[in-house]
Amino acid sequence: MNWEAIVAIVEVIGLSAVVVSLVYLAVQVRQNSELLGQNILLARSAMVHETSALYPRFFELIAESPDLASIYRRGINSEELDPDEVVRFESLIEVYFTYLEDCEYQYKSGLYFDEDEDEVIEFMAPTFRDMLSCKYGSDWWDRTAKAKWATSFYNTIQRIRAAWDAGPI
Repeated sequence: MNWEAIVAIVEVIGLSAVVVSLVYLAVQVRQNSELLGQNILLARSAMVHETSALYPRFFELIAESPDLASIYRRGINSEELDPDEVVRFESLIEVYFTYLEDCEYQYKSGLYFDEDEDEVIEFMAPTFRDMLSCKYGSDWWDRTAKAKWATSFYNTIQRIRAAWDAGPI
Protein backbone atom coordinates (compact mmCIF):
# COMPACT_ATOMS: atom_id res chain seq x y z
CA MET A 1 0.00 0.00 0.00
CA ASN A 2 1.41 3.38 -0.88
CA TRP A 3 1.55 6.43 1.31
CA GLU A 4 -1.04 8.31 -0.71
CA ALA A 5 -3.63 5.62 -0.01
CA ILE A 6 -2.80 5.64 3.70
CA VAL A 7 -3.10 9.45 3.85
CA ALA A 8 -6.43 9.28 2.00
CA ILE A 9 -7.77 6.68 4.46
CA VAL A 10 -6.62 8.76 7.44
CA GLU A 11 -8.27 11.87 5.95
CA VAL A 12 -11.53 9.96 5.43
CA ILE A 13 -11.40 8.67 9.01
CA GLY A 14 -10.62 12.19 10.28
CA LEU A 15 -13.43 13.71 8.23
CA SER A 16 -15.81 11.02 9.50
CA ALA A 17 -14.80 11.83 13.08
CA VAL A 18 -15.46 15.53 12.50
CA VAL A 19 -18.90 14.81 10.98
CA VAL A 20 -19.80 12.49 13.89
CA SER A 21 -18.63 15.17 16.38
CA LEU A 22 -20.72 17.85 14.65
CA VAL A 23 -23.81 15.63 14.66
CA TYR A 24 -23.25 14.89 18.37
CA LEU A 25 -22.84 18.61 19.15
CA ALA A 26 -25.99 19.46 17.20
CA VAL A 27 -27.97 16.90 19.21
CA GLN A 28 -26.53 18.26 22.48
CA VAL A 29 -27.29 21.88 21.56
CA ARG A 30 -30.85 20.94 20.65
CA GLN A 31 -31.39 19.07 23.92
CA ASN A 32 -29.88 21.93 25.92
CA SER A 33 -32.09 24.45 24.11
CA GLU A 34 -35.19 22.41 24.96
CA LEU A 35 -34.13 22.16 28.61
CA LEU A 36 -33.40 25.88 28.74
CA GLY A 37 -36.83 26.63 27.30
CA GLN A 38 -38.46 24.40 29.92
CA ASN A 39 -36.46 26.07 32.71
CA ILE A 40 -37.46 29.53 31.48
CA LEU A 41 -41.11 28.49 31.40
CA LEU A 42 -40.81 27.10 34.93
CA ALA A 43 -39.14 30.29 36.18
CA ARG A 44 -41.83 32.46 34.55
CA SER A 45 -44.55 30.32 36.10
CA ALA A 46 -42.94 30.55 39.54
CA MET A 47 -42.57 34.34 39.36
CA VAL A 48 -46.10 34.90 38.16
CA HIS A 49 -47.43 32.54 40.84
CA GLU A 50 -45.43 34.28 43.57
CA THR A 51 -46.66 37.71 42.48
CA SER A 52 -50.22 36.46 42.15
CA ALA A 53 -50.07 35.04 45.67
CA LEU A 54 -49.30 38.51 47.03
CA TYR A 55 -52.58 39.95 45.77
CA PRO A 56 -54.91 37.89 47.97
CA ARG A 57 -52.41 38.23 50.84
CA PHE A 58 -53.02 41.99 50.82
CA PHE A 59 -56.74 41.46 51.42
CA GLU A 60 -56.04 38.66 53.91
CA LEU A 61 -54.18 41.22 56.03
CA ILE A 62 -57.37 43.27 56.21
CA ALA A 63 -59.70 40.29 56.65
CA GLU A 64 -57.64 38.73 59.44
CA SER A 65 -57.34 41.87 61.56
CA PRO A 66 -60.44 43.68 62.77
CA ASP A 67 -58.27 46.67 63.74
CA LEU A 68 -56.68 46.87 60.29
CA ALA A 69 -60.05 46.38 58.62
CA SER A 70 -61.41 49.32 60.60
CA ILE A 71 -58.39 51.47 59.74
CA TYR A 72 -58.65 50.54 56.06
CA ARG A 73 -62.40 51.23 55.90
CA ARG A 74 -62.08 54.56 57.69
CA GLY A 75 -59.01 55.53 55.66
CA ILE A 76 -60.70 54.76 52.34
CA ASN A 77 -63.70 56.83 53.47
CA SER A 78 -61.40 59.68 54.57
CA GLU A 79 -62.70 59.41 58.13
CA GLU A 80 -60.52 60.62 60.98
CA LEU A 81 -57.46 58.44 61.79
CA ASP A 82 -55.04 59.01 64.64
CA PRO A 83 -51.34 59.35 63.74
CA ASP A 84 -50.57 55.66 64.41
CA GLU A 85 -53.54 54.59 62.29
CA VAL A 86 -52.35 56.82 59.46
CA VAL A 87 -48.99 55.01 59.55
CA ARG A 88 -50.74 51.63 59.43
CA PHE A 89 -53.03 52.74 56.60
CA GLU A 90 -50.11 54.12 54.58
CA SER A 91 -48.07 50.97 55.24
CA LEU A 92 -50.94 48.84 54.03
CA ILE A 93 -51.34 50.70 50.76
CA GLU A 94 -47.57 50.72 50.33
CA VAL A 95 -47.68 46.91 50.47
CA TYR A 96 -50.26 46.98 47.69
CA PHE A 97 -48.29 49.40 45.50
CA THR A 98 -45.09 47.40 46.00
CA TYR A 99 -47.00 44.39 44.67
CA LEU A 100 -48.38 46.48 41.81
CA GLU A 101 -44.97 47.82 40.78
CA ASP A 102 -43.61 44.26 40.79
CA CYS A 103 -46.49 43.19 38.54
CA GLU A 104 -45.73 46.01 36.12
CA TYR A 105 -42.02 45.14 36.06
CA GLN A 106 -42.76 41.47 35.34
CA TYR A 107 -45.29 42.40 32.68
CA LYS A 108 -42.95 44.82 30.90
CA SER A 109 -40.12 42.27 31.15
CA GLY A 110 -42.24 39.74 29.29
CA LEU A 111 -42.61 37.44 32.26
CA TYR A 112 -46.38 37.40 32.09
CA PHE A 113 -47.70 34.93 29.57
CA ASP A 114 -50.28 36.98 27.73
CA GLU A 115 -48.59 40.13 26.51
CA ASP A 116 -51.63 40.92 24.34
CA GLU A 117 -53.70 41.94 27.36
CA ASP A 118 -54.13 45.57 28.31
CA GLU A 119 -51.44 46.99 30.50
CA VAL A 120 -51.58 45.25 33.88
CA ILE A 121 -51.70 48.53 35.84
CA GLU A 122 -54.72 49.70 33.83
CA PHE A 123 -56.40 46.39 34.63
CA MET A 124 -55.78 46.88 38.37
CA ALA A 125 -56.85 50.55 38.47
CA PRO A 126 -60.36 49.94 39.85
CA THR A 127 -58.82 48.19 42.87
CA PHE A 128 -56.47 51.01 43.82
CA ARG A 129 -58.72 53.88 42.83
CA ASP A 130 -60.26 54.03 46.31
CA MET A 131 -56.81 53.94 47.90
CA LEU A 132 -55.54 56.97 45.99
CA SER A 133 -58.82 58.87 45.88
CA CYS A 134 -59.17 59.11 49.65
CA LYS A 135 -57.52 61.85 51.68
CA TYR A 136 -54.87 59.65 53.31
CA GLY A 137 -53.94 57.71 50.18
CA SER A 138 -53.74 60.82 48.03
CA ASP A 139 -51.59 62.61 50.62
CA TRP A 140 -49.33 59.54 50.91
CA TRP A 141 -48.92 59.23 47.13
CA ASP A 142 -48.27 62.94 46.59
CA ARG A 143 -45.76 63.03 49.45
CA THR A 144 -43.75 59.86 48.74
CA ALA A 145 -44.39 58.38 45.31
CA LYS A 146 -42.06 60.37 43.09
CA ALA A 147 -39.03 59.47 45.20
CA LYS A 148 -40.11 55.92 46.03
CA TRP A 149 -41.27 54.34 42.78
CA ALA A 150 -39.68 53.82 39.38
CA THR A 151 -40.34 56.71 37.01
CA SER A 152 -42.34 54.61 34.54
CA PHE A 153 -44.54 53.21 37.33
CA TYR A 154 -45.04 56.65 38.86
CA ASN A 155 -45.94 58.16 35.46
CA THR A 156 -48.42 55.35 34.73
CA ILE A 157 -50.19 55.91 38.06
CA GLN A 158 -50.23 59.66 37.51
CA ARG A 159 -51.74 59.20 34.04
CA ILE A 160 -54.45 56.95 35.49
CA ARG A 161 -55.17 59.43 38.28
CA ALA A 162 -55.51 62.23 35.74
CA ALA A 163 -58.01 60.12 33.80
CA TRP A 164 -60.08 59.68 36.98
CA ASP A 165 -60.39 63.45 37.22
CA ALA A 166 -61.47 63.57 33.57
CA GLY A 167 -64.30 61.05 34.01
CA PRO A 168 -65.06 57.36 34.45
CA ILE A 169 -62.34 54.78 33.86
